[in-house]
Amino acid sequence: MVLLGGSDIKLRQPRSKKEKKVDNSKLRPWSELHEALLRLITKQLGAIDYIMFGCVCRGWRLHVTTHRQEFMASRPPLLVFLSTQAKRASYFYSIFEQRLYKAKLPNLNGKSCFGITRGYLVMEDNKKRADSQIWLLNPFTRHELHFPSPPNPYSRMILASLATPLQEFVIIAFCIWYPSLQFFRLKDLSWTVHDYSDKFNGCRGPSPWAIVDGAVLKGKLYVLTSYAENGVLNLNSTPYVTLLEVKNTRYLHRGLQLLAHDEQLLMINGLMNGIGIMKEECQVYELNFMKMEWMRIQNFTDQALFLDYDMGSRFSNMTIWGWSQQYSNCIYNVGVTCKCILNFSDGRYRGSFWILQGNRMPHFTLGVPFWYFPHLSCNLVM
Repeated sequence: MVLLGGSDIKLRQPRSKKEKKVDNSKLRPWSELHEALLRLITKQLGAIDYIMFGCVCRGWRLHVTTHRQEFMASRPPLLVFLSTQAKRASYFYSIFEQRLYKAKLPNLNGKSCFGITRGYLVMEDNKKRADSQIWLLNPFTRHELHFPSPPNPYSRMILASLATPLQEFVIIAFCIWYPSLQFFRLKDLSWTVHDYSDKFNGCRGPSPWAIVDGAVLKGKLYVLTSYAENGVLNLNSTPYVTLLEVKNTRYLHRGLQLLAHDEQLLMINGLMNGIGIMKEECQVYELNFMKMEWMRIQNFTDQALFLDYDMGSRFSNMTIWGWSQQYSNCIYNVGVTCKCILNFSDGRYRGSFWILQGNRMPHFTLGVPFWYFPHLSCNLVM
C-alpha cells in the first residue's frame, strides 16, 4: 500500500566536506529491535501503516503477525473507495488521521463490489455470463474465495459461520424483490435454492414478503424480512424460517439492517436513500429476548455507530483508540456525496464534514464510500 499526499523524502543529500566517522561495530541491526520497542513504535501506527511495517524484515513481520488481531481491534474503521472502473487500485481513507492510502488489489478489472461480509469484499462480474463467479477478497491479507454466481437474482450476500454441530461456513444470498433464498456451503459444488413464494401469501402489506438481511448470533442465523419481522433460519435439507413473535415492529420498515454486536441482536431503521440523504431519523433497536420486544437504544455510551447506505454497518468502542478528536455516542453516516454526517444517538444533529479534505485522487476512482473495520481482516476463512 502507498500513502498519498505525504511529504516528499529526499533520499540523496549532498555529502558534508568533513564527514565524521562513526563506529558501527557495536550497533545492532534494526531487525533485532527489542519486543518492547516494537510495541512502542507500532502503538503509534494506523492499520495500513501497521501492515507496511510488517513488510520491512522477517523479525518485524513476525511481530506484526503475532499481535495483529489485538492491534487491529484497537484501530478505527477506514473508508473504502472502490470504483467500478478500477482495474487494480482501491483507496483507504482514515477520517481521524486524514490520511489516504492507495492499495493494489488483484483482478479488479471487469468486477464491482456490491457488499462486504466478515472482512471480505464481495465482488461480482460486471457482465453476467454462464460461468460468472462471485469473488470474496480480504483486502489486507489478499485471501480469496471463489464460487459460482447464484442462479437467481440477489441483492445482498453474507458469509456466516454456523455451529452445525461443527463450525461451518456458508454463503447466503438474499433478494428484496425475488422470493427465494439461496445458500452455498464452502464444501458444496452448487447453490441450494429455496423458493418461498407460496409460503407467505398472508403477509400484511401490498409488497411481496422477502428476506432482506441476516446476522449470526451465538451460532444461530437470524433473518429480517421486508416487514421488519424476525426469524431463525434453519439451513437443513429442507430450509425453513421460524418467525418470532416480536412486539413493537409495526412501523419499522424504512430501510432496515440487522446487526449482531456484543451478544446483542440489533436492528437499524431509517437508512439513507441512494443519493446519501437521510430523510428520517436513524434509529437503533435491541431485541429483548426476555420480553420478545424491540427496545430503542437512546444512548450508545462509549460506542459509535458507523453507518453506510448498503454495505453494512457496525458499532465500535471509541475509548480504545489513541485519537482525542473523536465523538462517541453518535452516528458517523456516509453516502455517495463523500460527506460524513454526525448525529447523536437520540437523533440530534451534530454537524457534517467533507471527506478527503486536502487529498486528491482521480475522479473516476472515487466510487461510493463504505466502512471497513480492520479487525475483521483477521477472520480468515479456511
